[in-house]
Amino acid sequence: MPSEAAALGMTRAGVCGFFFLSILLTSFSDLARLPSTIMRPTGAMQVFSWRFYDALLTPAGMLTLKCLLLVSLLAATVGFMSDYATKSSALLVLFYEGLLRSFGHFNHDEMPAVYILLVLAFSPCGDAFSVDGWAKSSRARRRGFVYGYPVLLMRALLAWSYFSSGLIKLRVAGLGYVSPDTLPTLAVTHSLDNLHDTHFRLAFLLPRHREFATVLVGLVLLWELSFPLAIWSRLARRVILTAGVFFHLGTLFFMNIFFPFHLAMYLVFVDWPAVAQRLGRLELLRRVVGARVSEGLVIKSDAANEAEEKAESDNH
Repeated sequence: MPSEAAALGMTRAGVCGFFFLSILLTSFSDLARLPSTIMRPTGAMQVFSWRFYDALLTPAGMLTLKCLLLVSLLAATVGFMSDYATKSSALLVLFYEGLLRSFGHFNHDEMPAVYILLVLAFSPCGDAFSVDGWAKSSRARRRGFVYGYPVLLMRALLAWSYFSSGLIKLRVAGLGYVSPDTLPTLAVTHSLDNLHDTHFRLAFLLPRHREFATVLVGLVLLWELSFPLAIWSRLARRVILTAGVFFHLGTLFFMNIFFPFHLAMYLVFVDWPAVAQRLGRLELLRRVVGARVSEGLVIKSDAANEAEEKAESDNH
């Protein structure tokens, strides 16, 4: 488990940077066209008045919200005033997600990422790999439980998302979930609606190959239930995360369902300082090899020049 301040700082940069790109590429003007009368605020969203929502759901209001999100997330990404930027980013993202769900939006893809953002907001993630850390270089060399525990918690949150999904399948359907009809039925059902951004038709090939569906569903269920092993075992982590990439690509092409936030949050399982160290070694090796190659070329060039000079002297 990484316990360096740099590991937590790099994770902060990756998580906040992904949220920044997501918000940047999202059209808030479309949301501004929706009337507040169709809203059904839930939970803490009921604290705000209808007058506030009337002012918010305008082109100017939504542009203001988007700018606040981008400024806050950018500051959190680079680690500028991290203590304030991470907390404001978490609150603004939480409000934005609540606003979407007040219009009936249902999607659990973002939720583990939001929880991870909340963990970062109350951790010393700005001590290293940040503008704040560079200003206080002595703090950037720290390591210990205070930096390792947030990483452990973020990994546990993402692992629970997958593990609980497997548990729910068993609780609702039992072992009957592992049947040859489960995968073709789910894939075709999702591919027939118009609620997704993509419209791949590979799902209609599955009923012809039902004999493989049982094996695939069983493997997916086993993969979900074993996801917590990725928290501790390096070997299990490599296998499980690699399988996760194929799983999410499979749901995209066969079900038109994609979980980009789940996939992006795999970064919490990466030991980023170790990766940076390996890349540094590769760069050093490249430079050494390049220097030796250049030295060899120089030697060959000198030898060729000497041979030419000797040949000219023999001719004379």
